[in-house]
Amino acid sequence: MRPLLPEAQYILPYLETIDKNRWYSNFGPLAVEFERRLEKFFDMGQGTVLTVANGTSGLSATLRALDLPKGSFCLVPSWTFMASPAAAIASGLVPYFIDIDKDSWAIEPESVKEWIKKVPGMVSAVMVVSPFGAPLDTAKWDEFSSETGIKVLIDAAAGFDSFSTVPKAKPGKCPVMISMHATKVFGLGEGGIIISSDAGLMQRVRELINFGFSGAREIRLPGTNAKMSEYAAAVGLAALDLWSHKKAVWTRLKLHYIESFRECFGRDVSSPWLLSDEWVSSVCNVSFTGLMAKDIIAALKGKGIEGKQWWTRGCHNHPAYAKFLRMELPVTEMLADTVVGLPFSIDLSRTDIDYVIEHLRNITRT
Repeated sequence: MRPLLPEAQYILPYLETIDKNRWYSNFGPLAVEFERRLEKFFDMGQGTVLTVANGTSGLSATLRALDLPKGSFCLVPSWTFMASPAAAIASGLVPYFIDIDKDSWAIEPESVKEWIKKVPGMVSAVMVVSPFGAPLDTAKWDEFSSETGIKVLIDAAAGFDSFSTVPKAKPGKCPVMISMHATKVFGLGEGGIIISSDAGLMQRVRELINFGFSGAREIRLPGTNAKMSEYAAAVGLAALDLWSHKKAVWTRLKLHYIESFRECFGRDVSSPWLLSDEWVSSVCNVSFTGLMAKDIIAALKGKGIEGKQWWTRGCHNHPAYAKFLRMELPVTEMLADTVVGLPFSIDLSRTDIDYVIEHLRNITRT
C-alpha cells in the first residue's frame, strides 16, 4: 500500500485561506467547513460529524464521553489493529478479547449476547471493528445497545467509503470512528472523524477533545487535546474535492482483482473485500484455503512482490495484550494464519495486478 495524498496544487488554495484567516487550530473555519461537507457526504444532519486529530484519540475520547465505569470490560475482537484495545485502556476500561464470524471477519450481535453471559465481570462497552473497511449493519448494533444497555462504539478505521456508500452501514446512534491516516483510502496524513446522531454524546466528545471546555469558558470534564488542525483540514478538503475521481480509479483496480480471483481461484479464496465492488478500501486482504500466509508471503518475496499480515496474529498474541482475558479464538487464529495482504494502491496498474495473480496461481498450485 503506497499512500498518495492530494498534490500541493490542490491544497494551496486552502493554505492561502489559512494565511488570510490566521486561524490555525481550535475548530477553525476550515475544520468546520470540512465537518459540514462530511455531514452532507454521509447524508447526516448538522452536528453529527466531528473531526479529531487521529483515529485512536477519537476512539478514546468517545469511550470517555460514554461515561462508563472505570475498570469495567470493553469487549474487543482480537482480530483488529492494536489501536482498538489501546483506546479502551486509555479510557479506563479493560479489554476482553472475543472471536469473530468466519465469513464477515467481524463480531456479530447475536453471538456477543451469548458471550457476555460468560464474561467474569461487568461489560459496559463493545467495540465493533469493521474488518479492513467492510460495511457493518449499524442498525443491528443500535438495536443491540438499546436491548442490552451496553454501549457500542464502531471502529470503522478503514470504512470511509463503505460507511458512506452501503445503506446498511449508514451511521446511526452508536458512534462510528473513521480514520483518515495516510494509509487509508481517504487520507489526509493524520486525522479522523466521529459520526453519531446522538447530539448529547457528540457535544461531550467535542468538549473532551478540547481539554474539557464547554461553551462557557469553564471545564466540566477533564479532557485532552485531540482537535484537528486547520492544516489537516486543508488536506481533507482537497481530498474531498478529488474523491469522486479517486474512487473511480480504486474501483476499477478492485474490480480487476475480483474478476481475476474468481477466474483463477474460485471458492479457494475468500474475503469480505471480494464480495462487492460497491465500496473500496486501501488494502486487499484475502485468505487462501489450506495455505499459510507466511508461506505465500515468502514465495511472493522471491518474485519481487511484497505481501503483508496487516493485523499480524491478533492482538492477544502481542506481549502488551497477552495478560488480558479472552475467550477461545479459533476463527481469529485461523485468519491470523491464512490472511495475506496483497499489493494494492491507487497507482497500481492492471499489468501489476496480473503479475501478482500469475505468481499467486503458481504458488497455490505447487
